[in-house]
Amino acid sequence: MSDPADPNVDALRPVYDEWAKGNWGAEPGIYAPDMEWEWSDEFLDVSGSTRDPVEASDRLRTFMSQWEDWRAAPERFIPAGDKVVAFLCYSGTGKGSGAEIRTQGAHVWTMRDGVASRLQTFSSRERALEAAGLPPDT
Repeated sequence: MSDPADPNVDALRPVYDEWAKGNWGAEPGIYAPDMEWEWSDEFLDVSGSTRDPVEASDRLRTFMSQWEDWRAAPERFIPAGDKVVAFLCYSGTGKGSGAEIRTQGAHVWTMRDGVASRLQTFSSRERALEAAGLPPDT
């Protein structure tokens, strides 16, 4: 993966180093105390946004309870001013069913002085680009 040099992208790499291994409990130290966590309506059980870290953790646990293993590996970073779009490969194994999934997705981060103030989670890369104010062919 070759991405442009960008301080916001560099700040996010340690997060994805952990998430690509399925380590969702890592505390990378880049989350603002008032960070907004948002899941698109594509994630039915957890959609919506919150600034409450306890609620954000509860939503993540709800989503993760469906999976034996869930990972988000970055394929490409697109810096766009104070935003970074991360194109991802989501992969996991369904709890109980054992079904394996591998699909595309994206995150949109809003950064403030190297600190994450918002994370938006999408299944659709097109919706992520739109949320970041970028054209669909980016």
